[in-house]
Amino acid sequence: MKLSSVLVLAAAVAVSASNGTTGFTFLQVPTGARAVAMGGAFTAVTGDPLSLYWNPAAAASVTDNVISTSYNSYLMDMQAGFVGWVNPGSESILGVSLNYFYGGSFERTTMENPMGTEETFSTTGIALAGTYARPLTSQISAGATGRFIYSQIDSYNANGFTVDIGAVYTPDAMKGFTGALAVRNAGIQTKAFYSENDPMPTEVAAGVSQQLLNGNLLIAADVTMPFEGESDAAAGVEYKPMEMLAVRAGWSLASMNTADEAGGGFIDAMGFGIGTKYNQFALDYAWKPMADLGDTHRITLGIDL
Repeated sequence: MKLSSVLVLAAAVAVSASNGTTGFTFLQVPTGARAVAMGGAFTAVTGDPLSLYWNPAAAASVTDNVISTSYNSYLMDMQAGFVGWVNPGSESILGVSLNYFYGGSFERTTMENPMGTEETFSTTGIALAGTYARPLTSQISAGATGRFIYSQIDSYNANGFTVDIGAVYTPDAMKGFTGALAVRNAGIQTKAFYSENDPMPTEVAAGVSQQLLNGNLLIAADVTMPFEGESDAAAGVEYKPMEMLAVRAGWSLASMNTADEAGGGFIDAMGFGIGTKYNQFALDYAWKPMADLGDTHRITLGIDL
């Protein structure tokens, strides 16, 4: 991959969050096949271990000791992944998660050799997090995540710390309804890549979800407001025609804007997916077209321990 591909890399990451100039943008690459298939409208979706990434408070309703792992085959040779463990107790849950990102191998260019030097470099990122969440009342849950981040580009590296906080409201008077609020990636960069620290990719997300048809239909919507960049909106739906099968689709404004810039259409603003669960195993798949940038595929495996 030549240095010009860095522009494509930046565009690909920006699909996730329409953010401006920030550090550690890999944190905003959406995690989990189920969430991506629903357009990223996942702030108010509860009971899923992927809540460790989307909204720590939503993890308070996880009832099983579960491990979830997700792999994202991104654009070109970029890859991203997630591993999370949720351990529910009698009054609270504890979670541990790891996000990683590999940006591929780039051909180094210089002023003297703008076409390439036949040398390569790579970019990577990793984030290790711990989560605590619990119900505060019968209708309100809260949670928080602390995270250490490390990123490297060629011989330069940076690190930092972020915090996520969230709240979930499930009113007794509105059966199946959930409202949620989350602040993600608020923190500091403790070591800069070069000389100056970059702002963190902090964002505020508000979401709602509604379960219908005895829980077989889930509709969700999110609005995300990054501190740097443009706001995003997303909507998604999940339908279970049978107990072992779920089909999903979603849309996001950020994906639509990127599709327009890349010469795509409405389909490139969508995500699609399917999921199944048998005994203690859950398997989910998501397909996300990204216009001329190519397609992305995500697979998530969950295991109840």
